[in-house]
Amino acid sequence: MQNLQIVCEQLARRGAAFDGSYFIPEVWNAVGWERYATDQKRPGQIRVNPYEFLSHIIGRHILPHAEAGKDYLRPLDRGSAAPPELHQCVIYGALLRTFTAWDHVRPGQVCPGSFIKTIGLLPYLRKLGVNILYLLPVFATSDRYKKGECGSPYAIRDSYRLDRNLHDDLLGEADEAMVATEFKALIEACHILGIRVMVDFVFRTVARDHALLADHPEWFYWIRRRTAPVFAPPAVAGEGKLTLLNDGSLKSLYTCDGIAEYLAQFTVSPPEIDPARWRRLLERHRRSGANLLALIEEEYQITTAPGFSNVLNDPQPPWTDVTYLRLYQDTHPKARPYLPREQPPYILQDVACANLYPGRLPNRGLWDYLLGIIPHYQEEYGIDGARIDMGHALPPELNQAIVARVKAANPHFILWSEEFAPEHSRAARENGFHFISGNLWSVYNDLDQPRFRSRLLRIVSGAALPVTAALETPDTPRMALVYRERPKLSLLLLLNCFIANAVPFINSGMELLELQPMNLGLNNDETGRFVLDREDPMYGKLAFFDHYRLHWLNQDHGWLRELLAEALRIRRRFGGLVGNRVHLRSRPLKNSKIIFFWYFDPKTGQNLFFLANRSFAERARVRLQALFPEEFLKDRPAVAWLYPGSTGTGRKWEYNQWRFLAPGEVRIGYLRESYHS
Repeated sequence: MQNLQIVCEQLARRGAAFDGSYFIPEVWNAVGWERYATDQKRPGQIRVNPYEFLSHIIGRHILPHAEAGKDYLRPLDRGSAAPPELHQCVIYGALLRTFTAWDHVRPGQVCPGSFIKTIGLLPYLRKLGVNILYLLPVFATSDRYKKGECGSPYAIRDSYRLDRNLHDDLLGEADEAMVATEFKALIEACHILGIRVMVDFVFRTVARDHALLADHPEWFYWIRRRTAPVFAPPAVAGEGKLTLLNDGSLKSLYTCDGIAEYLAQFTVSPPEIDPARWRRLLERHRRSGANLLALIEEEYQITTAPGFSNVLNDPQPPWTDVTYLRLYQDTHPKARPYLPREQPPYILQDVACANLYPGRLPNRGLWDYLLGIIPHYQEEYGIDGARIDMGHALPPELNQAIVARVKAANPHFILWSEEFAPEHSRAARENGFHFISGNLWSVYNDLDQPRFRSRLLRIVSGAALPVTAALETPDTPRMALVYRERPKLSLLLLLNCFIANAVPFINSGMELLELQPMNLGLNNDETGRFVLDREDPMYGKLAFFDHYRLHWLNQDHGWLRELLAEALRIRRRFGGLVGNRVHLRSRPLKNSKIIFFWYFDPKTGQNLFFLANRSFAERARVRLQALFPEEFLKDRPAVAWLYPGSTGTGRKWEYNQWRFLAPGEVRIGYLRESYHS
C-alpha cells in the first residue's frame, strides 16, 4: 500500500495551504465528514478542503482496514485456492473521467474525473454493495480525428501507457510516474476494501495515429486520403439491415454494387510506396515531434482506414476516430476468388470477423504486442480481471493465447466476454471466460409482452456462463429513460437482482436515475443524444466523447439507491442459491401477468421465491398453493418475507387463500418449516 500512503501524505501536506473554494455533491460524503460548509447558491453540494477530505477518507476509512505487511498491489485472488464466487459479486462500471467529474470551482466549468477522486468514492460504492469496480479504458488516447470535446476512451493511442488526463491536479503537475502512482493507489485502496478491479481492453481497433505507426505501418490498412471523408463499406442489396456474416451473405458482399470502387480505395503502407521518403519522414517526426499520421497524410496523401461495424447494412456511420489492426498478413481463402490480382491489404466486414474468416498467416509480431498488454497490467498494477471488447470476434487462436497468457500469471484472473448472445456462451466458456455480457437489458424491454417470463427464464437457465444482470450498459439507452415510472423501475430493479445465473451490473449513473446515454452504440440513434432539457448544461453531450458530469444533484434518486442496496443485501444472503442455475424452479401459470419463480437447494433445504405483478394497471389475484408443488409446501407451513420487510409472518398468507398483488407489486420471501423458525 506504498502508493496509497504516498498519495495520502501528499494530500495531507498540501491541504494546510489550501484556501480556495471547492464544492462536491453532498452524496459523495459517504463517510460523514463534518468539516464542510454549505452555500445557498449551490444546493445539494458541500464546500470542502479537498486535500483534507480525501486524505481523511484514505487515512481513516481505508488504510485502517489494511493488514500489516500485505501487498495490496497483488491481485486479490492470485495464489488463492479457488476462483472468486461470481454469484457473490456486484459490478460497478465506470468511465473514470466522467464518474467523478464535477464543476468544483466555478459552476459550468467541469473538472474531469480522476484516479484520486475515485478513491474518495469507494465508501459510496461499498454502501451500494459493490465488490468489483470495472473501468472502461484507462489508456493513452488520441486527439487526432477525435469525436466530441475530448474523444473516445476507445481511440487508444498506446495500450501500454495510462491516460494522463486521469491525473488529478490536486497532486501538482502530471508526469507518467505520478499517473502510475495514482492508478496504483486506486488499485491498492480497492483491494484493501475487498473490491476487485477489472479493466476494459481492446484488441481489434486502435486510434488512427497509434504509436505503432512509426515502427510497423504495415500493421494497418491504408486508403487514399481523398476518399476518407466518404469512406464506408458498400450497402449490400438483397441483405437486410444488420445482417450477420455467413457464407451466403459473404457472396452478396463481394458481388454487390460498389465493391470494386470500395476495394480500389486501398493502398500499401508508406514505406512500401517509397522507402527512402519514409526514412526521411520518420526522422522529421522524431526531430520535430509532429504527429506522424499528419505528416504521412501530407507527404503521401494516404491515411489509415476508418473503422466500421462488422455487420452488413449497419446504419451507424463509420468510426472515424479508430482503425482496424491488420491481424493477418493474407486474406482468408473464401474471399480470394472475388479479389483483383494485385489487391492491397483491405478491411471489410468479413475481415473484421476474424473469428469466422481467419487468414492463414497470422501477423505474429502484432499478436505478440497484443498478447503482452493484459499481463503488463497484471504485473505492474495488480488488476484482477478484464473485459475483452469484441473478444468473440477475434481469431480463436489469438483469443486462446490471450487467455492462456493471463491465466499463466493468475489462474483465477476474471475474464468477461462481450458476447451478447447467450446461445454462444458455451464457446466463450470453452475459451476460458467466466461470464458474458448477454442481452438482458434488451429482454427487459419486453416486460409487457405475453411470454416475457418464459423467455427470460429460458435465457438465463440455458446460458453456459453467467450473464451480466444489466438494466443498461455504457452503450444502451438509460434505464430511467426507457422505463420512467417508479413502479416499473422498482419491479425491474428487483427482478434484475434476483434473476438466476447472472452477475448484477450497475452502470455508473444508473443509481442516480441518469437519463442521458453515455454512447449511442446499441438500440439508439442521434435523437437519443437530446433527451435532457435544453437548459441542462449536459444537453446533447455524450460521456464517451464530451466533458460530461453525472446528475448527482437529482433529488429523486435516494429511493432507488436504498432499494438497490437492500436488494443486493438480500441477494448476498442467498447468493449461492440464486447464482446457480440448477437451483432455479418454475412452472406454467394461468395468469400471464404474474412473474413467479423460486430457487431450491435439495442438499441444504434453502429456498427463495420471487413474486410480482407485471401489470401496472390492474391487481393480480394469486394463491401460493397454486404456485408451488404440493409436496414442496407440505413441510414448510409458513412464509418469511424479505421484501417488503415490514410484511408479517406466514400466518397472514395462508397457502390456500387468494391474495391480491397491487399493480407492479413485488414480494420476495422463502418458505420455512415452522412459523417461528
